[in-house]
Amino acid sequence: MSSPSIGITTPLLESLIHPDTLAERLGTKRRTVDEWRITGKGPAFIRIGRSVRYAPDSVDAWLLSQQRTSTSEER
Repeated sequence: MSSPSIGITTPLLESLIHPDTLAERLGTKRRTVDEWRITGKGPAFIRIGRSVRYAPDSVDAWLLSQQRTSTSEER
């Protein structure tokens, strides 16, 4: 049985976002992104072994779910 080629890639693999990158793009700290993940308040994530990544579609859906029309709206 041969081992998988290291050079294999797919469009999804190429698009996955690292938590550090997500935090930077959102203007927050990595620890905040980690806390959102732990508490279920952040975008859906993909776990690959011990690594966490985010699919752009999941991040977009989560961002849209954060939309509010008033500061008094409940989350």
